[in-house]
Amino acid sequence: MGLFLLTGCSSPAPPAVTPPTPQEQVEPPALNESAEVPSEPESESWGELGEIVSLSKEGVSAHLERIDSGYRLYYASMAEGGQVVALCDGDFQCQAENVLDRIADLTVVETGSGAKRGFWVEMNPDSKLKEIYTGAVSPDGLTVSDRRSLGYSGEVQFGVPDSVTMPDGRVRIYWVVAGDGPASERIVSATSIDDTGEQFEMDEGFRLEGGWVDFEVLTASDEGWLAVMSSSPESLPDSPQGIFLARSPDGLEWEVNSENLAPEDMSYLDPSGVVNSDGTYTLVMSVAPNALGERPYTLAYATLSLR
Repeated sequence: MGLFLLTGCSSPAPPAVTPPTPQEQVEPPALNESAEVPSEPESESWGELGEIVSLSKEGVSAHLERIDSGYRLYYASMAEGGQVVALCDGDFQCQAENVLDRIADLTVVETGSGAKRGFWVEMNPDSKLKEIYTGAVSPDGLTVSDRRSLGYSGEVQFGVPDSVTMPDGRVRIYWVVAGDGPASERIVSATSIDDTGEQFEMDEGFRLEGGWVDFEVLTASDEGWLAVMSSSPESLPDSPQGIFLARSPDGLEWEVNSENLAPEDMSYLDPSGVVNSDGTYTLVMSVAPNALGERPYTLAYATLSLR
């Protein structure tokens, strides 16, 4: 993707990257040989995608929010020169309101303290590594202030952070790091020390292994967690990137349903979603040809129904 350096759109894997803590680079604990890996496809999926409708916009790494008038949609666009902030009505007729510079893979939450906070990736010009940053987001979602690095950094595959406010008000961030070999990306996480979502501690181990990327939590409650994600681009062109579901009791230990919910004639990646009043979810995702290397990306939306 060039300008945005997105995980879901990356080229062949670089050397493995170790997620650091804000104070120093540390190596995640090694998992033993019995560590869980994505299970074999099950006979029945956990959900179903409705009609996938194009937004007729070039873009990747969408983040979707529900607002009174419809939706606020963030996405990275080379055509529009950065991270676009758009307002969309209920039919996804969208109008760009602002373009944020030096920001990629933006995700936004309202913390337990009531503040609106964003998390994203920037390139550090000194280290030449990508770093996760945070900052205060204005109530209208159009500006970001008080930017600062959280100290977590990595190379090409690193990034695509997703933030979620936990039931106790703290914030957890999930992101992708390289694994050992092709299509072996891992999901790691860090949890804030309080409900302001400003300082984080690395969670032990890996949330998922085996080539899952673009991880986003759709629901986090005491009754259970639900996440949506895509598969590694490094299996292209043999295996398209798809849309998959995972569930967890606590946001740390995850069970994956390996049934691809998306059609296989194209690749589907970067899913982001919000829950609807009827229990379904509205997802926005990127669509691209099943090809390695540079490829065009367009945005689309669909309704996810759970089974």
